[in-house]
Amino acid sequence: MKLVVLSYSHHGRSMARTAHALGHEIVGVMDGEAAPRQQLAEDFQCPGFATAGECLDASNPDAALVAGKHIEMPDHVQACVDRRTPYLLDKPFADCADRLRPAAEASEKHGVFSALVLPNRASRIVSVVKAMVADGSLGELVLYSSRLNNGSPSRYDATPSAWHNDSSVSGGGCWAVEAAHGIDTFLQFVGQQQITVVGAVMSNAMYSRGVEDSGIGVLRTESGITGIVESGYTYPSGTRSGDHFFRFVGTKASVFEQYGRNGEPLIEVHTTEGVQFSEDISHGERMRGVMSEAFDAVRDGTPFEPTVADAVRILEIQDAVYAHARQGVTTHGPYPMG
Repeated sequence: MKLVVLSYSHHGRSMARTAHALGHEIVGVMDGEAAPRQQLAEDFQCPGFATAGECLDASNPDAALVAGKHIEMPDHVQACVDRRTPYLLDKPFADCADRLRPAAEASEKHGVFSALVLPNRASRIVSVVKAMVADGSLGELVLYSSRLNNGSPSRYDATPSAWHNDSSVSGGGCWAVEAAHGIDTFLQFVGQQQITVVGAVMSNAMYSRGVEDSGIGVLRTESGITGIVESGYTYPSGTRSGDHFFRFVGTKASVFEQYGRNGEPLIEVHTTEGVQFSEDISHGERMRGVMSEAFDAVRDGTPFEPTVADAVRILEIQDAVYAHARQGVTTHGPYPMG
C-alpha cells in the first residue's frame, strides 16, 4: 500500500516507520516546517511537501498517516476528506473537540475511512477483560482506572515536538497529550452511556511550567461506573520511560496491569479462587497490531473501530475535565497555566 505521512510529530515519523516495517511504501511526506520535513524526506527517500493538500495531490496515496500539531491536525483530516483519502489518525487528534468536529462530521458524511491509532485496543489486558465481561466472570464493571505517566516535559524541548509545552498549540500538557489512551479504554467498556465529570485536578506543582505535569479526571456513567484517568510527566529519569497501570474492578473479579521487575507488563486476574498472572505484549507490538488491522480494513473495505467520531467524543471528555479543573485555584495550579 502507498502511504503519505502528514507531519513529523506527535508520532508521525514513528507511525511511518511502523507502516514501512509492515511492508508499506511511504511515497510522500509533509510538514509545515522545513527541518522536520527534510528529515522525513531523508528518512523515507521520497518527496517532501509544505501542505497536506500538496502532498496528497502529488502522491495520490492509498491512505494517509495523519499526525501533527494539535491545532493543525483537523486541517490535515479535512484535506483527506476532500480527496476521499482513507486515513489513520494519531492522538491527541486536536487541541479541543470543537476544532475537530467539523472535519469529523464531514468525514462521516462522505463515508471516508478513518482509524484512530490507539494501541491499548490491541493489548492483551483489554482482550482478557472483554472475554470476562462476555462470559460473566468479571461480573458488572464498577470501577476503572488507568495511569499513563511519562518523563519530564523537558524531553520535548530540543525536538521538533517542542510545541507540546505550548498550550496555545497543544491545548495543555500531559492531559492533552496522553489522556486519550485511558479515556478510550474506558469508553470501550461503558459504550454510549452518558458520562459526567465529577472531579478533576490539573497540577504543575512539579515543574512550575505553563502546562500541567499531572492530570486526573474522575468520571461517572449514568449506570454508576466510576472511571479514574490519570496522566503525567512526573516519572523520574532513568532506564524506563514511564509507567502504565490499569485496574478493572468487577462484582466478581478484578484485573490489574502493572510493570514487573524487568519492565514487563504483567496482567493479574484476581478472583475468590486466587490470582492468575500472565504477560501482556509490548507497546510496539500493540501499535503494529492496531496499524496492521487498520491497513487490512482499508484494503478490504471493512469497518474499523475507533473512528474519527470517537476522537471527538474523547476530546469532549478531555475538554470537560479541563473545564472542571479550571473552576478553582485548588484544582488548577498551583502556578499559572495557559
